[in-house]
Amino acid sequence: MSKSIEQMWKDGFVNETQLTAPKINDLYNRKSQNIVDKLQRMFAINIKAIIGGSLVALVMFSLIGAPFLGVYICLLLVPLVLIAKRELGKSYQLSKGLSSYDYIINFNDWLQHSIAVYAGYYKYFYPLLFIGMAVQAVVSDAGGKIIGLMMDVWPTEFLLWGVPYYLLLIIVGLILIVARFSDALYRLDLNIIYGRQFKKLEELIADMQELRK
Repeated sequence: MSKSIEQMWKDGFVNETQLTAPKINDLYNRKSQNIVDKLQRMFAINIKAIIGGSLVALVMFSLIGAPFLGVYICLLLVPLVLIAKRELGKSYQLSKGLSSYDYIINFNDWLQHSIAVYAGYYKYFYPLLFIGMAVQAVVSDAGGKIIGLMMDVWPTEFLLWGVPYYLLLIIVGLILIVARFSDALYRLDLNIIYGRQFKKLEELIADMQELRK
């Protein structure tokens, strides 16, 4: 053969307009589009899951006598849904008239920006969620009994809203810890749900970049 298979792949991919190797170009076009389509479907499903989960949480917390916590969680999730819909809409606006390489690079750029936007909100979401749960725990009947037991063991006259100061210090400390590691928590959650597809996207981009050398 006058050309190696590897060279044919390189020529075909770099010179897409000349269609030296149309099958290879078509393969990467379909592969990149399949990954993008799957991620977009997963993002859309996640939005529906957030909406459904918030309604389920509202019902469950109402049934156990904590309706305000259910409403509070729903309110925290509203901005998340709005952000998710806005960001997903941006992904659909990416031009598909570009080469498969340019398109997948643009999609990856959008993805990284979108992740940064989500991370920015989660810095507030996780601490606020913890605060809501802590407040509900303190004002609940079970929480009142626990506080009573703590007061018997560690009595103190320094109370704020009927809560001993050392318990408040513990809660504040936990809130700061949650805030400090909110980005890590978000990225862990992200990796659990989308990690496999993100890896495929990275591998595809790496293959394309190698062929363009």
